[in-house]
Amino acid sequence: MLQMIDELGVPDDDLPELENSAQSTSGALRIAQEYEAYHGRAHLDAFLLDRVPDSQFHPGELHSQALTLPWSDIFTTNWDTLLERTASQLLEYRYHVVLKTSDIARRHRPRIVKLHGTFPSNDPFIVTEEDFRTYPRKFASFVNLVQQSIMENVLCLLGFSGEDPNFLSWSGWVRDNLKKHRPRIYLCGVLNLRDGQKKMLKDRGVIPIDLSVLFANKPEVPENRRAEIALKWFFANLQAGQPPNLLTWPEPPDPPPAGPPGYPEFPPYSGRVPRKERAFPGE
Repeated sequence: MLQMIDELGVPDDDLPELENSAQSTSGALRIAQEYEAYHGRAHLDAFLLDRVPDSQFHPGELHSQALTLPWSDIFTTNWDTLLERTASQLLEYRYHVVLKTSDIARRHRPRIVKLHGTFPSNDPFIVTEEDFRTYPRKFASFVNLVQQSIMENVLCLLGFSGEDPNFLSWSGWVRDNLKKHRPRIYLCGVLNLRDGQKKMLKDRGVIPIDLSVLFANKPEVPENRRAEIALKWFFANLQAGQPPNLLTWPEPPDPPPAGPPGYPEFPPYSGRVPRKERAFPGE
């Protein structure tokens, strides 16, 4: 975003204010809108393709961990192709990729749904204020798909601030219509949230799972890798908690699984899952 600001011809006196506004979602969208107005849409797309060299990055362990969990669907606002390339390497899992709204009816779950376009050429890349303003009209099928999923499934937000204007609109619609009957939405990661931010999320029906408390006082975990390592621990925890035998689920595994070396221990398993929290009614 700072490189984008450099190409806007902003006077030096105005730079600190503009750079500070770029830290917020609304400010970043406004800067992208100004860049498009100043240089044109083709130049904006070329800028994104040049500054995010997708082909030079390769999927890592974190991507593999994510895709080996039993998601119903994966929705991503990222333009890169790391998830798709990871999926193509997993022989025991088969994901179908949805690039445009016409793919929805032709792709079966589980799907990787690219909500905001994808490199190198499946545009528009959703990045400006105007892109977000017109999204519900231009991509109504995607809006309906996400809202339906939020109504039917527990939603887990990863690497996501929860401030995306589309997400706020979609989750608000579900909250207004289902009220207390809506499924839960979790926001997971190294969040470092203030009390006011936690309260605001909870008012929106989003439950924050702040992993920063597990890694804050671990000098062996580099700060620049804390978010990545915390998510690896989170995925490993979910994988360890899966039932070893569906016929005996939800009995806890015996012995309990151990976490990765050097990571915090997994929460202890406390016996059978209470009836009201079981996934299958009548069990």
